[in-house]
Amino acid sequence: MAAQRDTRTARNRTPQGGVDGVDDAERLRVVVARLEEETMLWQEFLRAHRTIIDKMVEQMMRDHNLPLEWFDVLIHLADVPDGRLRQRALRDRLLLSESGVSRLLLRMEQAGFIARNTAGEDKRGMEITLTDKGRTAVIEATESHVEMVSTLFTQRLTRTDLNALSRVLPKLTAESEDFATPLNGA
Repeated sequence: MAAQRDTRTARNRTPQGGVDGVDDAERLRVVVARLEEETMLWQEFLRAHRTIIDKMVEQMMRDHNLPLEWFDVLIHLADVPDGRLRQRALRDRLLLSESGVSRLLLRMEQAGFIARNTAGEDKRGMEITLTDKGRTAVIEATESHVEMVSTLFTQRLTRTDLNALSRVLPKLTAESEDFATPLNGA
């Protein structure tokens, strides 16, 4: 039985390695066409995100000699009372892995932007604190960052565009999948 099945499969293969007369090149063409058709908006979203982030990274380094991801950490710390967060809470805000956050924070501590200490009575946790140098960096970088966001994002959109994004983006970040759309029929 298995020998007959193997013989049939071998007979149906084309020289290009396909099955049932369809070669791999054709199957690949179909898959790529489907991907382009069904994810075009997604691809445009990713392209726009990458373009904007690349320009913001360049601007932050050029104007403030500060990596954009460091600015993000500093803003999160500046946003909380006493400029202090547990490392786990900061990691959740940044959406990075534990090891990625640890390496990032180590570099920032070595540069003097933050301090890392064991968290109070819980010696297992780390507490991250904004230093004076970190506060100064946030204050100095914020104005140009806001201007860059405006230039690359806000000013390019109409009021209608901004209103639409205000409605759409929460749907993309919500936990529930119970949103009615024409595509999912919900």
